Amino acid sequence: MGNLTLLLTGIGMLSAGTYLMRLGGAKLGNRLALSERAQALLSDAATVLLFSVALATTFYEGEHFAGMARVLGVAFAVFLAWRKMPLIVVIIAASVVTALLRLAGIN
Repeated sequence: MGNLTLLLTGIGMLSAGTYLMRLGGAKLGNRLALSERAQALLSDAATVLLFSVALATTFYEGEHFAGMARVLGVAFAVFLAWRKMPLIVVIIAASVVTALLRLAGIN
């Protein structure tokens, strides 16, 4: 139960941080005189945060390695996204690849 509480707390903190970054950009965007570079960095901050969470969950489940099936499924999803496939195709194809690899005994 403690792990679930920790997970939910982490999700809540990441959500609040992302929301506050977006809100700060909307509220302070016209009031602050920021350089173009600083504006680009602020707009990319939420994306980087979400990407780092996705990357961590790709490789780890709890404190252990998530398995090669998940890593290969995510790699296949990245490939399909790079080829500009629709999001639903990317999600379903990655799920199917991961399931088939686990069915074949690759954990």
